[in-house]
Amino acid sequence: MGLGVAAVRRAKRDAPEQLVMVMAAAGSFAAISTVFGSPVIGAVILIEAAGLGGPRLPVVLLPGLIAAGLGSLVFIGLGAWTGLSTSAWSLSPFDLPPFSHPTVVHFLWAVAPAIATAIVVFAIVALARVLARVVARRRVLLTTIAGVAVGGLAVAFSQVTDQTPEAVLFSGQDAFGTLVKDAPGLSLSVFVWLLVFKGIAWSISLGNFRGGPTFPALFLGTVGGLLAGHLPGLAETPAVAVLMGAACVSMLRLPLASVVITLLLTSSAGLAVGPLIIVAVTTAYITTEVLSARLGEGRERAATEEVAPTLAATPAKV
Repeated sequence: MGLGVAAVRRAKRDAPEQLVMVMAAAGSFAAISTVFGSPVIGAVILIEAAGLGGPRLPVVLLPGLIAAGLGSLVFIGLGAWTGLSTSAWSLSPFDLPPFSHPTVVHFLWAVAPAIATAIVVFAIVALARVLARVVARRRVLLTTIAGVAVGGLAVAFSQVTDQTPEAVLFSGQDAFGTLVKDAPGLSLSVFVWLLVFKGIAWSISLGNFRGGPTFPALFLGTVGGLLAGHLPGLAETPAVAVLMGAACVSMLRLPLASVVITLLLTSSAGLAVGPLIIVAVTTAYITTEVLSARLGEGRERAATEEVAPTLAATPAKV
């Protein structure tokens, strides 16, 4: 009892100091972001200085940067030495309409869709977790049935929408280009059915096969953004940016990485989407954490490790 009281008193005594540290860090973030004109640059500088400095800097960050540079050099080439083609699998910025500046309406729309996206992704992972436990009982038989079910969902999507089943069957990076390019000519019902069939197929795949979370989450976020872009006061570009970031962080639970990924994929529209992405990512992350805490789940940061131990090796095929 005495130790518990002492701990409480110590926490109360340290609270003002912690508050000052938080305010100082927040001010530093804001100042550096203003100077460099990008909120992400401010976050990266402060995180590197506060979290990766000292003895960890040469051990973790420098080798990682060197490896990243060499790996990139292999593909882009060196002088007369041509690199390797990445057109078959790499992601380029989406061809989105330019976005000049956000408004109050944009920020209001950034919150509710982000919460809804977090709930949907949370439900997909929860269903996958249940399926993983069921499949573990008779893996060969039930995995085969799961594969047939995914194929059936793709066929059903094709029959209902008269669209190719590839959007349901293949991984997100294989379908982004076609989706964004054909979006103006597609009806809203196509996006709705794609969310339903792709979401269920992805959940089944997470619970049965090898795969990763990133591309399917980005794909579903893009589909949701193209659908939400028809809401009053919300255009296609901010809608796609908001829901893509929300879906990514809801799955990965890595806020800064989700902001950077989404900014890169929407960079063709301009940097004005950055604040909206940050609001959406923060909202979705908090929502996911609250859902996890309320439902008694673990706080693992890799969603694939939560679903099944075999899911972390390769990108998801659905």
